[in-house]
Amino acid sequence: MKCDIIIPVYKAPDWVNLCVYALIKNTDPKNIGKIFLINDCDDPFTIDLLDNLKTKYGDKIVIKQNPQNLGFVKTVNKGLGLSTAEYVLLLNTDCLISKNTIGKLINHLKQDSSIGLICPISSNAANISFPIPEGWNYTQIDTLLEKKFSGKNFDACTVVGNCLMITRKCLEKVGFLDEAYGTGYGEETDYQFKSMQKGFKAKVAIDTYVFHKAEASFGTSKEKQAKLKKNSDLFFSRWGEAYAKEMEKYKKHDPIAYITSHLTSKDLSPKSDALFYLNGIIQNAGGVHVVIDIINYLTINGESINVVYEFKQPSHNEIMLFNPLHIDHIDKVRTNQIISTFWKTTIPVRKITDKKRITMSSFIQGYEAYFENGATYGGVETSYKVADHLITVSSFLQSELKKVFNKNSVLLRNGINYQLLHKNHRTNHKEPVITMIQRGNVMKGDWLLVDLVKRLNNFKQPLTINLVTTGEIMLPKITNKHITLNHIQGPTDRIAIYQVLRDSDIYLDTSLSEGFGLTALESMATGCIPIVSNSGGINEYLKDKENGLIVESVNNAESYIEAISELINNQALKDKLSSNAQKTARKYDYIDLIPNYIRTLNDIPLYPSQREIVETNEEAEFESIQSKQEHYNKKVKTMNTLKKFLPKKIKAKSVSVIDKLYNYIHR
Repeated sequence: MKCDIIIPVYKAPDWVNLCVYALIKNTDPKNIGKIFLINDCDDPFTIDLLDNLKTKYGDKIVIKQNPQNLGFVKTVNKGLGLSTAEYVLLLNTDCLISKNTIGKLINHLKQDSSIGLICPISSNAANISFPIPEGWNYTQIDTLLEKKFSGKNFDACTVVGNCLMITRKCLEKVGFLDEAYGTGYGEETDYQFKSMQKGFKAKVAIDTYVFHKAEASFGTSKEKQAKLKKNSDLFFSRWGEAYAKEMEKYKKHDPIAYITSHLTSKDLSPKSDALFYLNGIIQNAGGVHVVIDIINYLTINGESINVVYEFKQPSHNEIMLFNPLHIDHIDKVRTNQIISTFWKTTIPVRKITDKKRITMSSFIQGYEAYFENGATYGGVETSYKVADHLITVSSFLQSELKKVFNKNSVLLRNGINYQLLHKNHRTNHKEPVITMIQRGNVMKGDWLLVDLVKRLNNFKQPLTINLVTTGEIMLPKITNKHITLNHIQGPTDRIAIYQVLRDSDIYLDTSLSEGFGLTALESMATGCIPIVSNSGGINEYLKDKENGLIVESVNNAESYIEAISELINNQALKDKLSSNAQKTARKYDYIDLIPNYIRTLNDIPLYPSQREIVETNEEAEFESIQSKQEHYNKKVKTMNTLKKFLPKKIKAKSVSVIDKLYNYIHR
């Protein structure tokens, strides 16, 4: 039994990408008729994404572009006019389905031919919301509800249009949505009452669950309130009395109340095959974004993976299809392994895993021995001894760990959101656009980037420079009227960074060390050409003068200027590198890498019954290094404070005077 899917699209390309991926991944092909992606905007970013999805998934995808902005209801009606299948699913871009959502909804309709509309339980859907509990992801909840309530549905007081299935029979008798509801809100409930008036039932299936973010593409809460008020008045003027009767019946047979009353504390106890340990969930932290991306894709694939964290930054606004577990609640979760994501968290994670007698792995995204100017080298080395297993994101890191520390590791290559990044038609800028990202880290060559901004001031050709910064910075003065400097102050979300890269010709990176070099690869997916230092991990995918330019003199600013000049003045080279860059980046598409992620994580051996616990002296060595580093940092800070209050003669005479004073104070 075929089902057409209608997805109205209005910007929010990151959600559209995941929405279509979840739909394809979690639906039996025999149940899919056509997927109508109806674009209600002319945003080039979104248009490129839709074309990429068509290329990726083939003929099942049908793209329609509205000639002008029609709003949600008219866009849905346009899709309904195109559909011919026995069933039609209205699906919002910020709604992600679970395994066999469409199949389960069809089964409900087949069991009772009088049902005209049906929707699932959702994480955010008015009166049929069941929020994701801490430590769970949305597909785990779907599995739980199917196990407990297979085949069960309830009468709906109000269906919810974020994921709503309608039968062809109902559409033929009732018609399409009422366009009096304008851009949306309330139109699906109006349609429900019209359908019930025609003799059809409206149901809520409690054996299937979907993720719904809400407000991914329909404006601010102030705008929402205005729409709600207008459409609510319209709805109640038509259906107020009928709605009141349905609500009375609904209160006696509330599906959410039924679900919560039939789920035990044991049912809702969080469980996970693996937990990634994040010190903080932070915006503009590349390593954090990678972990969250991996978990999102694994979640869609039905894997039981989550995050345990210590704090979450308020500015973090990236997509998370799971509810992370706070460290204070670690004792409540059942898991097979915990994966640390930074060397400093290794001992805390080791202590937890030893207590639980489970596996402890380390996910290594950078050459951590170089972090903090090498001051923590010994601690990093000890952390590698502590873990049961090491996971690296590049063959460079895998090789370094073996060569320097004699440690074997599993390779789990980094991925990118290729469908989002790939730009089908490059913009021919009259003035070349160069983008740099300053990351607030000496190791990333921030000082050299700022110096290059100033040196480009002397460039003889017109240029536009995008400088993205994460902290406070005093920018160099630009006096060349042919040079345009755009300062983009962070923290910025990734879609904004993707947009900057898509509109750039050159991405400039002066990092001294990269475990992989994710942003350079992301730039390549857009066709933007990377000019990067030979910083280690970039050799995983970058070949000099084949798909980008590699600067061997890492700290020589003039070498970067020469590379920029070579690229700008050689159109044939520029075209070749841009084309090859996109071909290379395609190989790192998350969608293609995810099967390997699943295999790798599932193949990591679990905690052996006779495993040798970490030697006490290693743990003591690790903690001693941490303690010494903390003491040193505290001493430097205190001594710097003391200097401010000492006479100039004493300052000039000897540092030892200050050192003795410090020791006296802390005796």
